Amino acid sequence: MDKKPNLFLNALLTPGILFTLIRNVKRQQKFLQKELGPQLAGAMKNNDSSLDNDDIKKITHYYGLAVPCILGEALCVLRGSKMTLQERLALTYQGAMTGLFDDFFDKEMMTDDAVKNFMESPEQIKAASARQQLFLDFYKKALQYSHNPELTLHYLRKVYDAQIESKKQALPGALSPEQIKNITIDKGGMSVLFYRAVLANPISNEEETALYQMGGLMQFGNDIFDLYKDCLQHIDTLMTTAKKTDEVRAMFGQMMKSSYNSVYKTRYARKNIKKFLRLFSMSLCARCFVCLDQLEKKEMQTGTFTPYQYNRQDLVCDMDKSRNKWKSVHYFMNTSV
Repeated sequence: MDKKPNLFLNALLTPGILFTLIRNVKRQQKFLQKELGPQLAGAMKNNDSSLDNDDIKKITHYYGLAVPCILGEALCVLRGSKMTLQERLALTYQGAMTGLFDDFFDKEMMTDDAVKNFMESPEQIKAASARQQLFLDFYKKALQYSHNPELTLHYLRKVYDAQIESKKQALPGALSPEQIKNITIDKGGMSVLFYRAVLANPISNEEETALYQMGGLMQFGNDIFDLYKDCLQHIDTLMTTAKKTDEVRAMFGQMMKSSYNSVYKTRYARKNIKKFLRLFSMSLCARCFVCLDQLEKKEMQTGTFTPYQYNRQDLVCDMDKSRNKWKSVHYFMNTSV
């Protein structure tokens, strides 16, 4: 990570990486429609108003899509073998349940004990709403297809603990910058390990450490893109509490370097590690720097970084715009793995 980027090599590799990411997305979109389409249609038909379009979008466009086709596929590249059908099923149902699990905390305002009961005893719980029933259906499927249900539950408990701790972020000024950073890393790190747990190959201590750090970086990246939403909800994140965007950029870059170095300490083949990190760089890190560019430009216009005074157009970075896609490619080409 200390060496300079090989611009020529990165330029040669870029088309292939983009093709791989696009292919993986299309494959998972088809799989989602076939595997979950009828179930989602039935759930909405019999909806008691607890499910909304945002819930479905999280399943079909975000977690249910990205967990298998971005994270899952990258993890399979790291180990050096393709994703099996059982693993795709497990990851898909994990992704599908993720947004619904978050809703227990964010929308339904369930007590911590009630959420824990859903997590610990899904077979004994009687759903009180269509949303709860869909979560239970997906959760039980995720455990059914997981190669290690016990480990999967172990990390889900860790995700639950991190969610409980993250509630403190809704108390403006209650946390120090270091506490916010620790919560960010823990929330993202445990989530990635929860998804990793369903794969067939065993996880080493070195990989656990590396993926925990990579997950923290992913959560940091999500918070950069979720700045507008978090400002509306008055959530303290590394982004909403930042004084200067260049400080956020420096912190993200340092975490990126540290997490990448940790992956090199795993026992996987070096060529697989490089492929894994290139996929990660293109799909997450490069776009975060594009978003930070937009925020920094606004900061320069106002003199100070004051996100609570900016509007939605200022804070939301549209990665569907061609110029942002090209900027993302540029940042990837200037990244060393």
